[in-house]
Amino acid sequence: MGKTDLDNSLENFLDNPLENSLDNFDWYQDVVQNAPDIFNVVDRDGTFIYTNSRGIPTRGDSFIGTTIYEYFLPEYYETVKAKIARVFDTGEISSYELASDYLGVRRYYMTNLAPIRRNGEIVAVVMYIREITDLKRMQHAMEEMNDTLETHVQQRTQKLQELAERLQLTERLSAALRRSNCRNDVLKILGELFSSTFLSDTAGIYRVEDQHLLLTAFYNDTYHPPERLIKSDDQFFFSLLEENSIHFVQVPSEQKENCNFCRFIHRQDMKTLVVVPLWAESSMVGVIYLAYRQRKNFSEDDIKLMNSFVEAAGNTLHRINLMKQLENNIANRENQQQILYNIMAISSVTVDIEELLQKILDEILSALNCGIGIIRITDNNRVTGTICYPEELPPEFSGDLLLTEKMALDIPTYFTDKNYIFLQTPNPGFKNLVATIRSKGKILGIVSLIGECLDEKDNEIIRLITGITDEIGLAVENARHRKRSEETLLLEERQRLARDLHDAVSQSLYGLVLSADISKKLLRIKEFDTLETTIHDIETFALQSLREMRLMLFELRPISFESEGLTGALDLRLNTVERRAGILTDLVVLGEELIPSPLDMEIYRVATEALNNALKHSNASQIKVNVHADRQSQICDLLISDNGRGFDMRTIKSGGIGIHSMQERAARVGGTLTVSSNPAQGTSVHLVCPLNLKNLDKK
Repeated sequence: MGKTDLDNSLENFLDNPLENSLDNFDWYQDVVQNAPDIFNVVDRDGTFIYTNSRGIPTRGDSFIGTTIYEYFLPEYYETVKAKIARVFDTGEISSYELASDYLGVRRYYMTNLAPIRRNGEIVAVVMYIREITDLKRMQHAMEEMNDTLETHVQQRTQKLQELAERLQLTERLSAALRRSNCRNDVLKILGELFSSTFLSDTAGIYRVEDQHLLLTAFYNDTYHPPERLIKSDDQFFFSLLEENSIHFVQVPSEQKENCNFCRFIHRQDMKTLVVVPLWAESSMVGVIYLAYRQRKNFSEDDIKLMNSFVEAAGNTLHRINLMKQLENNIANRENQQQILYNIMAISSVTVDIEELLQKILDEILSALNCGIGIIRITDNNRVTGTICYPEELPPEFSGDLLLTEKMALDIPTYFTDKNYIFLQTPNPGFKNLVATIRSKGKILGIVSLIGECLDEKDNEIIRLITGITDEIGLAVENARHRKRSEETLLLEERQRLARDLHDAVSQSLYGLVLSADISKKLLRIKEFDTLETTIHDIETFALQSLREMRLMLFELRPISFESEGLTGALDLRLNTVERRAGILTDLVVLGEELIPSPLDMEIYRVATEALNNALKHSNASQIKVNVHADRQSQICDLLISDNGRGFDMRTIKSGGIGIHSMQERAARVGGTLTVSSNPAQGTSVHLVCPLNLKNLDKK
């Protein structure tokens, strides 16, 4: 800390041998009395010898003769006594912080101690006392904010972990159900999953047989549940099954009449009952029950998870029912039966809709010996996908291709009372069978088969093909549902996390930066260098946190690269992150139209990785991004440079600070990546790659 005029005056006074008494302070009274801080002189016992009464001006000389220990909290007594004694014993300057509740107000003070010498002997201690209440409050506020942020991050982390666990459970169920080929297997898998996931004290599952419920399995039971439930003897239980929805029941203290199942529940002293009906299309096929000995409430996430289990099982049971129905219809046609099994196998292991439909069409045409097949998938009155074999139809059937597109866009006009029709073809020996693809009453598209194998009078072929279209509809709907569910969950979680981080972190950190800046200016006026350095550090850390939070917010918001393009995506990144963090940026993109997709995405990923490194590590104030695609040389050149602190390349491990990932991307596009940096001279990342790439998959 630098010396003030008051410090210099006092030092001159204390070292002046012309003064004969410690009590003679008259000649510098004006200096001390007008000092901005509290000034006290005390003896070894902490008794006031002199004070400028800056702490409480109204007290004046009434402080003299009292001890300093009357004016701060007792827990600081020993520290202050030790500090004063050390100054008397060693003559060294010392300091301490303490808090006071004097006059009922909590205040904090920083005290610097210095010895007063007379003729070589320390006769008193002078105290420079500065109030630091505002600084302490700011520090406490920062600690509370850090605690709040840590709690928020922990909660979000726990939420994401729970979400991941639930998605994993759903995926495990889907995998198990895909391997199931009978109703009982599905019911047992679902019963075990419900029991283990929701930790019931007792659980079981019934299957529907001739309007009765027959026990299939039970779990964690001391007592055996009823083997058979009949509506006349279990009216209360059956009343919970009238709607296709999960029921949560608090078991009444008195047992319901006409309810054998209620007797079983009461005998085990259960307090909460959950009844889960299982439906396949419009028919109930089973019931799961969970019971708890304590009153239990379920969260919205629990209910959503239950419904997702039920929906997955319902789709599987529906698939199994369709399979059985089709097996019965084509019992005498082993080849046709094999078709359905193959299609179901394809549906169970293939997720991509286009690949799924291509495999199904190949299987149908091969098994039925038809030469031409077309599948058109529609959504919201437009064709979203077309699968055709062969890829180019013979010229005489080109009209059929146009007709199927017209029919797919106006299905109600062509399919009035049936979900299939036969059309004439240019070749008299060929028939064209067009059938609708449906799922749960919704039309998803059409299938057109052209060949000599088709006969309007062959009902088995018609039933087989309409059954296949039902299976196609179920597969398409399941694939769509899964994709929508995953996209919705991820998008909602990203948006919620981005919104929460913006509200809870960015604004707070920005306020912290402003507060730190104001404090620094105030301290600069008073020239308290040590505290100014501390406040400056706070500002530096807060600014870096703000930059990283903005980077996180940007990364959490999905970007539509196809609509923005390379230039738009880079400009959005710089505008959202670097420019808002106070960094000057320069973006130049030349020849973007020459950069094919997905090369533009790879270039963007390398650029953002380099920008991330600059933002997090370089402390740069300027960043330049240059992209140049040259038509003549067929070379794309990307250069990102900053004026940051740089680093010694020899001290960076292989693959450090994202270099490895950038090098991998460079290798994938057939290019080279060069990183150059020196301490205090900034860093540059240089990617050179060819424009005419082949076999580069989108990632």
